[in-house]
Amino acid sequence: MQRALENAFAELILGACLDPSDAAGLDAWLSRHGVAPDDALAIREQELRGLLVYRKLVQGTLREAIELGMPRALARLGPLFDEYFARFLVERGPRTHYLRDVTTELLDFCAPLWPNDPRVPGYLLELARLEALRIEIAAAPPRAEPEALAPLELDAGLAFSEAQRLLCCAYRVHELSESLDDQTPPAHSPTQLLVYRSPDHMVRYLELTPLAAAIILRLQAGESLKDSLLGATRAAGMELDDATLSGAATLLADLSARGVLLGPCAARAAKST
Repeated sequence: MQRALENAFAELILGACLDPSDAAGLDAWLSRHGVAPDDALAIREQELRGLLVYRKLVQGTLREAIELGMPRALARLGPLFDEYFARFLVERGPRTHYLRDVTTELLDFCAPLWPNDPRVPGYLLELARLEALRIEIAAAPPRAEPEALAPLELDAGLAFSEAQRLLCCAYRVHELSESLDDQTPPAHSPTQLLVYRSPDHMVRYLELTPLAAAIILRLQAGESLKDSLLGATRAAGMELDDATLSGAATLLADLSARGVLLGPCAARAAKST
């Protein structure tokens, strides 16, 4: 019976709003979840309006968390946000214990829907992901003290900070204004963006070349430095020459200074390509 009450209250909090004066609607709601007659009577006697106040508080808290997580995306969505927020609550609902993760859960729900909705700009999901990622990166565990990266060991892997993510975008959403009133669309251009928390605790962006991004992805997957360099250059149809090696060394030194790289670690065997 506890399960029946939990399901009933979940629908009350997250589903379509019930009318306290609609006796038939209330009966249908309670019977739909198999609530026992005695429990149903108790719910009616304690005034449904009180439970609806709780519903308003819960939904308001979730909405505020999302507004903080992706303010510019919401400003560009306008009234459409209300529609998708309601659908998210009814069809999926939040499953995380942390308010900061509700925005990501909403975007995971919207990811297959927005590309098929002509009312939603094509770049909006990427902008929303980038905004939500800033919260995630800011809340990531503090980094350990970095180890020296020199001399580089080609057969070793590299350990990365928890406070970084590599984001591949079709639009240059990181160049958009921070103003909520600015509706200028971003340039449509493939972009590899490293989002990270710097040693001064600021969330920053670093635009990468496709080759640099490919190397980092392989290193993050646990490949050795040697396998990452060979695999990335081979996939790009390039040669691993002195210029490429020099560029990779400069990139790794820069990432170390930014607090993204923590030092060498054991590498996993590379998958055959």
